[in-house]
Amino acid sequence: MPSIASDTGRHVTIDRRPGQYLSFPDVCLTDAGTLVCVYRQGDQHVATRFDLLNCTSHDLGRTWTKPRYLVPGVGHCPRMTRLPGGKLMIIDDQSQSTFVSMDDGAIFLRQSCAGSYIPIPDRVLPLRPDLYLTTGHTHQGESAPPKIRQAPSMQMVYASRNQGGAWQPYSVMVFDPNLVLCEASMTRLEDGRLLAILRENSFVHEPMYICTSDDEGVSWTPPRPTPLIGHRPCIGLTPSGRLLVTYRNVAPDGGTAAWMGSLEELDTDYAVHGLHPDTDNPRPTPQGLLVENEAGRESCLRYCLRPMTDPERARATLSAEVLVESAQQNACALYFCGWWRLTPEALLPPAPDAAPTALERGKPVRLTLRHSPGEVRAEVNGEHAGTYPVDSRRAEARPILVGNANTREHNGGRHFWRSLSLSVTEPRYERDYTWSWEHTQGHPDAWAQARVLEMANDREANFGDYGYSGWTALPDGRYFCAYHHAASAEPGYEPGRSCHIRGTWLEDSDFTPQPPREGP
Repeated sequence: MPSIASDTGRHVTIDRRPGQYLSFPDVCLTDAGTLVCVYRQGDQHVATRFDLLNCTSHDLGRTWTKPRYLVPGVGHCPRMTRLPGGKLMIIDDQSQSTFVSMDDGAIFLRQSCAGSYIPIPDRVLPLRPDLYLTTGHTHQGESAPPKIRQAPSMQMVYASRNQGGAWQPYSVMVFDPNLVLCEASMTRLEDGRLLAILRENSFVHEPMYICTSDDEGVSWTPPRPTPLIGHRPCIGLTPSGRLLVTYRNVAPDGGTAAWMGSLEELDTDYAVHGLHPDTDNPRPTPQGLLVENEAGRESCLRYCLRPMTDPERARATLSAEVLVESAQQNACALYFCGWWRLTPEALLPPAPDAAPTALERGKPVRLTLRHSPGEVRAEVNGEHAGTYPVDSRRAEARPILVGNANTREHNGGRHFWRSLSLSVTEPRYERDYTWSWEHTQGHPDAWAQARVLEMANDREANFGDYGYSGWTALPDGRYFCAYHHAASAEPGYEPGRSCHIRGTWLEDSDFTPQPPREGP
């Protein structure tokens, strides 16, 4: 994907101090041109001590003041909005407060929020003086259905009639028993509709979803998938009228990412995302997309394809044509209700004690896997190769992956991927998804490679240690994004205990689609 991660002139450290886990920032530009950043200080990701801090910049982010306490001893995941008239409003869930500044962030006055508790609130969205909205999610019940492995999430919209002094439940944005939709971010479109983009938290590479409302948030459309895979999105309209989304990238290659485009581009279905740190692996050849690597993390390969949302009802077919010349046990595989491993001589099914299917060495193999609720049927070169029971009620039945079965060890080999195709029929959602790829087209994740901007890569970090972000437009036409970042490659990193606040400048030209890498 296009990346500015190594462009040191694009990045600045906002706050970094030993012994402090600094995270969950948001940023806003005041009418006077001051940038204000708010964030949490703690001892670890799941903190046992908390403070809310803020700092300011008077030169569009190049230098920052020392942090000041917004409120000590409490605070979690603040969001900040510039309201009509120039006021700044911060809302925070753990402190159950709003903080208002009338002087460009020099002083914030705290006001306890009466009414409803709002977990992980979004930025306050002022529709008119007597109607402010925000949104937050709650997990319903204590049981964890096996398809999502956690209590189902309900995303609620909350309204304030007195400009943030009290909040009450306003509407249900979305509730889906097969999707953990949460951490919504809302914006108002130019035509007056509201648009929300939501994190999906099943950890099966579901994308983010969007909903829209044409009645000021009273009712919402059913959720629709986007091409982006991420957590804690922050969405808004740019001065040019395009949408900008910053988010934690939870596709196979983790980091902090951004996307810019139109609603029509966002309102499309799934896009394949990949992990391939070595720019020369894989590489196009006339025989196929060649994966050739030693074992280890530096040259690993994995693509995530569209998962099944409701495998209890879904039907799916995954096909691949591959020529395997050499492969360690984790080198060449497809995940489809379990890892199907390919060697030069055999297909190894995921079922315990299942007999391998012999393959002819030196010849491409055409593998087709068909899921119907409760089973997977395998075909090799058009011939039936076994039917295997699966538990379609469990989350493990949902992901669909190709590449290395393990991206760290025993994954060296040499194999040519010639084609892939996937179809998923979801009766519950009245959705028929199809995708196909031939090696002459370049890389399977060409869309993401061209359109998702990597601000900071942190693939070696604990996923919670990066990527919550907020952004604001600058008067010089750029954008400034604040996010938490682990710097996992640096000495002293401890998963879940090391994090700092970083800022990055973005430009419209960063989001000009990049030409796909050429095939043979």
